[in-house]
Amino acid sequence: MKAALILATSVLFSAPQAHAQPGATGGVTGEWWTPGFNARVRIEPCGDAVCGRIVWLWDEAPKGVADRSPLIGRLVIDRIQAAEAGFWRGGRLYNPEDGRDYKGSLQLQSPQRLVVDGCVLFICQTQVWRRADPGRCPPVAAPSLQ
Repeated sequence: MKAALILATSVLFSAPQAHAQPGATGGVTGEWWTPGFNARVRIEPCGDAVCGRIVWLWDEAPKGVADRSPLIGRLVIDRIQAAEAGFWRGGRLYNPEDGRDYKGSLQLQSPQRLVVDGCVLFICQTQVWRRADPGRCPPVAAPSLQ
């Protein structure tokens, strides 16, 4: 699951916010680097939730990944909803490494740090993603999830 969250799990649509109110998606939207800068995930509003797709990979055909379909554009964060200020849950995280879905949550610790938790039963794994700076590293794919 660790590698999947690395793979998983844009131009910023709003100014970074440290906290978001339930129903708001602004603070978490944008592009995020996974640990090790192996992947970049764009998080955008999708209805009353947020969704995220892989928009860049260090290696477009990583070894040891069960999902052999193209990973660029792959939905890896699906319909996670704002639960309280700075916290989203209730959706799923997709793990390309094993091809499975996991319950997921996101917590915005600061405008630049996003804690991503993926759980199966009572076993969870946590990663910290860093916000991509579009000024230093321009977007690599169209800014729409559609």
